[in-house]
Amino acid sequence: MNEYRHVHRATPLLKFWTAILALFAVLIANINSSGLKGIADFVRGGDVQWWWFAAAVGAFVVACALIWIVSGIWWRAMGFKLGEEEVEIKHGVISTNLRSARYERIQSVDVVEPVIARIFRVAKVRIETAGGAGSTLEILYLSKPEADAVRAEVVARVRGEVTEPERTAEGELIPPIPIERSLAAALIHPASLIVLVSIAFVFAVPGGFGAVIPVFAGLLPWVWGIVDKSWQFTATLDDDNLNVSYGLADKRKQTIPLRRIHAVKISQPLLWRPFKWWKITVSTAGYGANDKQAGTTSLLPVGSRDQAIAMLCVLSPLTSDDVASRVQPERATAPQFRSPRSARWVSPIDQSQQSVTLLDERAVVVHSGRFSHRMSVIDPSHIQELTLHRGPIAQWLGLADVRFDLVPGPVLMSGKQLVLEDAEALLATLRGRQLPPMTELTSTHR
Repeated sequence: MNEYRHVHRATPLLKFWTAILALFAVLIANINSSGLKGIADFVRGGDVQWWWFAAAVGAFVVACALIWIVSGIWWRAMGFKLGEEEVEIKHGVISTNLRSARYERIQSVDVVEPVIARIFRVAKVRIETAGGAGSTLEILYLSKPEADAVRAEVVARVRGEVTEPERTAEGELIPPIPIERSLAAALIHPASLIVLVSIAFVFAVPGGFGAVIPVFAGLLPWVWGIVDKSWQFTATLDDDNLNVSYGLADKRKQTIPLRRIHAVKISQPLLWRPFKWWKITVSTAGYGANDKQAGTTSLLPVGSRDQAIAMLCVLSPLTSDDVASRVQPERATAPQFRSPRSARWVSPIDQSQQSVTLLDERAVVVHSGRFSHRMSVIDPSHIQELTLHRGPIAQWLGLADVRFDLVPGPVLMSGKQLVLEDAEALLATLRGRQLPPMTELTSTHR
């Protein structure tokens, strides 16, 4: 019978490490002056009461032993099991909690190494399922080799391979991104430039520090996220799964089934254009849009154009011939629908770049951005709903938007400021798209 496996013995301590550190901080803060004098005398080799020092050391040892013994009660109540049909995780002493996820419902399996866990050389296995908020299961914590083995076993069971064979990657799509490129890309990001301007403001204006605190609080985590999620980023293709690894503080190995990737965006920020860098962002079914602990949606944080095109052709229905002839990321060569000149009144900068290209029944491609290039791609069957929208100014100009409602994620798509007749024609064409079978829709979106 398949029994529950134990997690790493240090797991309870790692889960409550902040509380433990706070406890020791309180103890240290409450050492009185005589205690500090005794420590100083001992360090200098002066006259010191040895019984006091022995009592302090003994109390510390007893406290550590009690913490270890008490944590063992929680540890024995924690475990996980990889059954024939589902993953089970249990925990709890006074009241027992049991959570499970069927293999066919699992979207991705990641190995995450937070900073504190890396000190102890352990990791957690994060399992994303097809549910809504709170549908993630985490196996906390395992030794690094065991975490990798559990991840491989779960992925194999999701594929239906009960023998769990070790697979060989079919190819390295993105070699490790150079560290200097990650730092440079973050440095010239608009958020970083705002931070630098704010720092200059602090030194130039008396009392300026108080004014820029909200700026630092909002933008510094953003800048850090750019560096952290591109740090030594690498991607390999393994059958129908994309495996990525990255992380400076929290190292992560993430497996994304290609069938779960719905929409793909390739973009080039304005300040990246001199360096010819691009990035790839995706919206993935099953990844909560507001879940900050979910895996990255940037599957190429910063790379060359060739790398971006290669990744785009793996993640989307496009082929290299499509990109070369009809839908280059900088511009659409032969779009069926384009914003007219009258759209300059509502979109004076991007009007000339806004277009929609239909590639048979394989893909819908949306271009936008005059200074910062943006191109988004989706298989028509992945469009959830369609909306025709006309604001008061658009009605006056005879324009309309066709909005594509997609799975939650960073990729947003719409045919912007089209002539009303073109918008209605696009809407009618996409309404006739072939949808996936109901069983696949239920599995993906429920």
